[in-house]
Amino acid sequence: MLLVIPTQNPKQFTQVQAGTFNALAIWERAHIQEWVRQAPEILGEDLLVVSMEFDRFKQSADRLDLLALDRRGNLVVVELKRDGLASYADLQALRYAAMVSTMTIEKLLPYFVHYQQKYVGLADMTAIRAQELIQEFVTQNDTFKELSNRPRIILCSENFSTELTTTVLWLNQTELDISCVRIVPYKVDDKVVVVPTKIIPLQEANQYMVELENKERGKEQQAAQSGRTETFTLLMDNGYLKEGDSIYLSDRLPAYISPEAKASSDENVFRAEILPRQGKLYTVRWALDGQVYSLMNLTQTIFARFHPEGTRPAGMQAGRHWSLKDGRNLVELADEVWAGLQAGESITAEAVN
Repeated sequence: MLLVIPTQNPKQFTQVQAGTFNALAIWERAHIQEWVRQAPEILGEDLLVVSMEFDRFKQSADRLDLLALDRRGNLVVVELKRDGLASYADLQALRYAAMVSTMTIEKLLPYFVHYQQKYVGLADMTAIRAQELIQEFVTQNDTFKELSNRPRIILCSENFSTELTTTVLWLNQTELDISCVRIVPYKVDDKVVVVPTKIIPLQEANQYMVELENKERGKEQQAAQSGRTETFTLLMDNGYLKEGDSIYLSDRLPAYISPEAKASSDENVFRAEILPRQGKLYTVRWALDGQVYSLMNLTQTIFARFHPEGTRPAGMQAGRHWSLKDGRNLVELADEVWAGLQAGESITAEAVN
């Protein structure tokens, strides 16, 4: 939704619902491609467009929508889609990136010259001047001499499927630099307002990153902590925790719990009280509602409270998100205590403090 507020009377506003490019008769090549070509900052960064409809691939009739350079001198493959139905945009962009990965500045210059002459209107553009433009643009890399063989990818569309965004997030974990930019149209009187949002890393997919990170940490912990006493037991036996103590949800929070969101919330949302042990299980009382939870259940409940879609995360190591009042992380502190015990040291809260 978009709020349209008249300058004459800011107290009044009109709510405008998002439209679709299809309904507004806006087309990919005739309109969206031209917008991005002329104003590449719509993609969220400074880019120098060096070619449009690039089709010089050997044994292929494919056309790359836009080819650009970023401020560090990396080639950027820009793939545009009018809607989110093009589920293979990621694979298509990967093919293009692979095809241009061997490109050198020398090979790029003729295409950049052609682009400047045809689309920018600089009929007298030369290879020498084109190279100077590239050098002037790449201001953040004083040692820039040649293009990297790892092009970046930017996907731009009205929407993205969950399958595509999950694939992009996974590919980013393999050190491929892929971004997704959502562009949403709004019909305001006789104009169309386009609102761009860079969504990778996206809020609704941030939990994927959290879960993946926790999974990797969990593997490391299993290898390093074989036989380690449970965190609460270890900390209570050594005087770091006792019944009635408060712990605080403060570490490794997902990005959708922004500092602003946390600061504007009731501080009791992020505090819990340690309850007496019940068999092998420790529970906590949430300061917000006074109810009893396992630490895992409470962590998931709080995360879901802030998630845009109310999603409860899975596969987490809950203790890694909680700390003592002095900021020491529960699991990290327990690791330290356990390491000392394994080394034959007498570890107490007083000794470490």
